Amino acid sequence: MTTKSIGSEPIANNGVDFVRKAIRAISAYTLEPRIAPDKLDQNEGALDFPDALKREVVTRIMRRRWNVYPDFEAVELRDAIARRGGIARENVLVGNGSNELLMVAMATLVAPGRRVVVPTPTFPLYEKLATIFGGEVVPVDVDPHSGALPVEAMIGAASGPDPALVVACSPNNPTGGVLSLGDLDALLGSGAFVLLDRAYGEFWDDGSPRPVDRLVTLSTFSKAWGLASLRIGWLESTPELCSEMRKVKLPYNLNVFSLEAALVAIENEALMRARVADTIRERAKVAAALAALPGVEVFPTQSNFVAFRVEGSADALFEQLIARGTLVRNISRYLRLERCLRVSIGEPAENDRFLASIAALLGAESAVQSKGEGA
Repeated sequence: MTTKSIGSEPIANNGVDFVRKAIRAISAYTLEPRIAPDKLDQNEGALDFPDALKREVVTRIMRRRWNVYPDFEAVELRDAIARRGGIARENVLVGNGSNELLMVAMATLVAPGRRVVVPTPTFPLYEKLATIFGGEVVPVDVDPHSGALPVEAMIGAASGPDPALVVACSPNNPTGGVLSLGDLDALLGSGAFVLLDRAYGEFWDDGSPRPVDRLVTLSTFSKAWGLASLRIGWLESTPELCSEMRKVKLPYNLNVFSLEAALVAIENEALMRARVADTIRERAKVAAALAALPGVEVFPTQSNFVAFRVEGSADALFEQLIARGTLVRNISRYLRLERCLRVSIGEPAENDRFLASIAALLGAESAVQSKGEGA
């Protein structure tokens, strides 16, 4: 029973009533656990980190003392990231996955009442975090057929006497649309502050935008680098903005295992580049084969996944694919993505099994086989 309030927040005798109203009003980010032999639902890298490199990481870990904290400033990893990007260590922060750094950036930049422009549909965590920190979320519709990010509409939504934060994922999850460097320049030129999530940036040559004022970019080792289980991400911005965000970032936020794995990955970057090239080739094959199916509309994509719309029930097709051994992502509950599914690009054999299954379910095996050959 509520007895009094402080500001707009009630003080109550039970624990749940003590929780902030903004938190109680939103739902948690969840993922229904489903199992299938071919897991193509979470946009992970198609291949595991090689055993030889795993052994190298373990060897380095065995040489370290486990009873002492990791480097407070993560200097070695930040230097390695900075060198490959041609920037300075002061332009880089590292964290426990790019999601942690997304929270750090939001906590630093989103004041109560500040407008946060978010193209939708996109990664749901952007809106949740903006709401948690008191921002006023301004959704802008992504094209429901091409998945293109609406740059002019984003600029219009961000305009006004007070500065707005624009959050954009490029390539966008789950549609695959992108922001070119020209689009990014236009957003920054409008006066907006831009938070650019490049989780899938390696699968599209976006020119790797350099740190400039009013721009924060987020990147991850989870996708193209094949280290999703170790949760390693990095952030790039100006030294001044990184200094402010360091005040929010938790200390010792990366363990020594993750630090060493990221260093080994960077030392073997050629492996990542080769795997990305393989993924892009498989992406073209999968997209072409899906487009050949009757009643299937494929979203143009520059990422390691393909979103597509079907004429019938996406829910039914999702379950039927699981029954045949392939788990994809059901995105049909997203706004403007009715009847849509998303498939991650896996190993060639996984992709072939998925294409054979969906062709059989839609009664078009011969069309997929002829379109997929040599694509």
